[in-house]
Amino acid sequence: MTQRSRLRIAYFPFTNDGNRYTDNFKKILAQFGDIAEAPPLKKLFGKAAFTRFDVLILNWSDNSFINRRTGGISPLGVVKEFVRIGIYKLLARKTVFVRHNMYPHDATGPHRATASRIIARYERCFDLCWVHSGHLAEDWRQYVPHPLYEVENGDSGIDRLALPSHYFVVFGRLLSYKKIERLLEILPPDLHVVVCGSCPDPAYRDLLKQHACSNVTLLAEFIPDALARDLIMRSDGMLICHAEDDMIVSGSIVYAISLGIPVFAMETAFVHWFRENVNDRMVLATRDFHDMIAQMRQHRFELDDADVKTAQAHFSDSAVTKSVARTFNRLGLL
Repeated sequence: MTQRSRLRIAYFPFTNDGNRYTDNFKKILAQFGDIAEAPPLKKLFGKAAFTRFDVLILNWSDNSFINRRTGGISPLGVVKEFVRIGIYKLLARKTVFVRHNMYPHDATGPHRATASRIIARYERCFDLCWVHSGHLAEDWRQYVPHPLYEVENGDSGIDRLALPSHYFVVFGRLLSYKKIERLLEILPPDLHVVVCGSCPDPAYRDLLKQHACSNVTLLAEFIPDALARDLIMRSDGMLICHAEDDMIVSGSIVYAISLGIPVFAMETAFVHWFRENVNDRMVLATRDFHDMIAQMRQHRFELDDADVKTAQAHFSDSAVTKSVARTFNRLGLL
């Protein structure tokens, strides 16, 4: 790509502590142009109002539709985001919304359906919507694979944990909607599970501690990259305990695939689509927690290199780059 053809790309959020997705995706977008932070709403009435972009990409902006304290719709948040995209459309030739969830995780009860309807209207304000599962692809909603996570080298200190030779791992932010405690409630003594990740809710951390028996290693804290890598790579598999209808794809599934480790996941539309269209050995679908435990105990998951390579190729930088290029071509940017 010549210097003249490089795009001016605005991206939000420009940084995202604790989630490597943002950095990974910006690295891919850097092949197409120069990336800057999408100006926040409070700056859009100053100098930022004179900045112009070829394409502006938003992630997770729909979270503002929900009041985190009550779980209900935030009228101010809804108005703010619709005003913001209206201004962004004046600043950018094209706009793209990346829909990560059907509704924000914090939404509760009937507010979930309301949030879904609002987001459906919101995404049509953009020139295009990206989704990370093929089952949601529509004419205005294009499938772009979730990028793999980069795995860094380095000493992890995992041996100090004195883990058993066989264990399974739950990895990611430890949040109540993931229902990890329901697995621990019925976990038999012959299976060991490592539950690891930051836990911002002290009440949920206390609940997990209550269920952490001798066959549970609970690390409710920030997990350095090297330790996360070794915890997962030495495990017998990654466990995904939640199958809420808000979730499109779990980043933990993609992280496990990045490391070549099998996943035991509650069946979701994405899991079904992945098994049908990509590989049915890398991700094992389970009906409920009892089924998950039965498969953990009985299953001897021996992946061959072809399974791992097929799954990793689907989420590779090359595959994501090609998908992004197709959408940019469709938008007339390339």
